[in-house]
Amino acid sequence: MYEGDGRFPRVGGKRDISAYATLTMSTDEVPPGARFDYWIEACRSVFGGFEFVDLQPKGFQAAVSALTVDNLTISHYLGPPHAMSRTKSHIRSSDNDFYLVILASERTFRMEHGRHCRSGPGGIALMDNTQPFLGAHPEGLDIINVFIPRAVLERAVGPARSLTGLTIDATQTSFPIITSYLSTLIKHGAGLDAERQTRMAAVAVELIAAGFSEKLQTDPPRSLSGAAIVSRAQAFIVDHLGVEGLSINDVAAALNISVRRLQEVASAENIALMDWMWERRMQLARTKLADPTHITVPVGLIAYQSGFTSQAHFSRRFKERFGQTPTEYRAASSFMRAAQTTPPALSALR
Repeated sequence: MYEGDGRFPRVGGKRDISAYATLTMSTDEVPPGARFDYWIEACRSVFGGFEFVDLQPKGFQAAVSALTVDNLTISHYLGPPHAMSRTKSHIRSSDNDFYLVILASERTFRMEHGRHCRSGPGGIALMDNTQPFLGAHPEGLDIINVFIPRAVLERAVGPARSLTGLTIDATQTSFPIITSYLSTLIKHGAGLDAERQTRMAAVAVELIAAGFSEKLQTDPPRSLSGAAIVSRAQAFIVDHLGVEGLSINDVAAALNISVRRLQEVASAENIALMDWMWERRMQLARTKLADPTHITVPVGLIAYQSGFTSQAHFSRRFKERFGQTPTEYRAASSFMRAAQTTPPALSALR
């Protein structure tokens, strides 16, 4: 199980490159009702056209920090659960012509691209902006990207079309070498003079190219079908979290496949779909309990809205998962909000 990569800069235990960034952008200053559209347009200005499906429309928040080292742009994207699809109809000759190296996502990231697919956290994936792709972030977006101009990468590796969608696993020898080097480049690259930036960026591209070339020789492409089925199953589950009694049979029926087939492909992707569903329900319920706009909503109703068939079942599972009963968690959340909004002068008097 991938448990995160400790090489990248962190703040409060979370990856954060903003201290080294020369460009930051977030939805914090955008009116809540306009954030989703603002973010889509910002992303389209970088990637070109695509379809964006937000799986968590309420309280949408997203941010990016970026820095440039010679001809490379390194960015850290954070955002809510979503999926994005770029088809042939979206691709234009005027789009930015680059390869995108996705570094060690710390949350589940599913991708269908070229002849390859990947799922789960960890690993390094290669995307070609001139080819269609489907990317899904059912647990939220937390990825560090390296944008490499097409001509630059192909000088190092030759025609890279066969590498599109390929993933370097976190267990592969080249993984820690690449991530360690790029982490150092993030911390020090922007402070180098132009000549040294050029040299250091060239080394980064050579390392990335060598890692993907090695992977292509040792790991034949996997079928897209399994990852595609599981991605669609997860999307269906997210859309029906509040449906009481939702079962694997319901999910399979919605996808028009047998339960056996769905279980086989989920197992091959190392995902227990029903466990995944219950975790999403727990997170949904926790969000509602902490939301001040739901403060008067009875705990039992929140349980039912989150797909639980009884309050007793909900309370038991909630305490097992978070160490507090729903009522205790709600009270603690209210206390924390009150403490955070207490005026400094009053705090001093106490």
